[in-house]
Amino acid sequence: MEKQVKDSLNFILGAVTTAKTEAESAWTKINTEFQSLAAKGAQDQSEVSVNLRKYLQDGISQIDSLIGKVNTTVADAKQKVASATSKA
Repeated sequence: MEKQVKDSLNFILGAVTTAKTEAESAWTKINTEFQSLAAKGAQDQSEVSVNLRKYLQDGISQIDSLIGKVNTTVADAKQKVASATSKA
C-alpha cells in the first residue's frame, strides 16, 4: 500500500513537472513569435495589427498565470512527496 501511495505521488509529480515544462516551452515560443510580430507590426497601426498585439499580450499574460500556478502545484507536490517519504 505504501509503495502505491509513493508511486501515485511520483506520478502526480511527473505529470505536473511535464505540464510545467510544456508551459515554459509554450511561453518561449509565444514570446519569440510576439517579438517577431511586434517588430513587424510596430510600423503598421491598422486595426488588425492593433487587435493582434492585444490578443498576443493577453495570451502571454494567461501563460504567465499558468506557469505561476504550475510552479505552485509542483512545489506543493514536492512538499507532499517529501512529507510522505519522511513518514515512511
